[in-house]
Amino acid sequence: KPGLRGFEVLPAAYCPFAGAVEADWSQAAFWYAANFLGSPVEIQGLNPLSAQGDLAVASLYWRLARPGDREIDVSGIPDLLPPLAVMAAVRSGTTRFVNAGRLRMKESDRLSTVRAMLTALGGRCEEGPDSLTVTGGPLTGGTVDGANDHRIVMAAAIAATACTAPVTILGAEAVSKSYPPFWEEYQRLGGDIHVL
Repeated sequence: KPGLRGFEVLPAAYCPFAGAVEADWSQAAFWYAANFLGSPVEIQGLNPLSAQGDLAVASLYWRLARPGDREIDVSGIPDLLPPLAVMAAVRSGTTRFVNAGRLRMKESDRLSTVRAMLTALGGRCEEGPDSLTVTGGPLTGGTVDGANDHRIVMAAAIAATACTAPVTILGAEAVSKSYPPFWEEYQRLGGDIHVL
């Protein structure tokens, strides 16, 4: 093909090795959110010196725990927006997530689907071109479209722990994309699930 002349494909060799895979801070963020919403969960096995950017959830947890307005730049931690938005939905104050434009190009348009999720559950949330503003208050319950997005489904499941009425999640099987045992863990930790 034009432009590909002169390249040669060499055979690759597989070299097995033994190693330990670090625990995933992105998935742990949902359990941080569960703690924040009042469901005590002991989170173990995370490396506090990890190179994973999503370890920022540990410090952001404490930043959101204090009342008052907050602004959080999510440009380097886009996968944390769903669980952080759930925390913001119940805290005292307004939280503005900025530099979030790239979230529109995830499994769903996550600025739109996070807003829709929180609104469906009685939360107060406004979407901007590259931002999301969440004003804390009570969550009531309702039906959430999971948008075939594992992080939206998990965020809705955690938000349900603070809702005063039942929550129905459409497309709950999307968790299998990144966290197949999520529902088993959720039940083991005391979550109440009814499959319709």
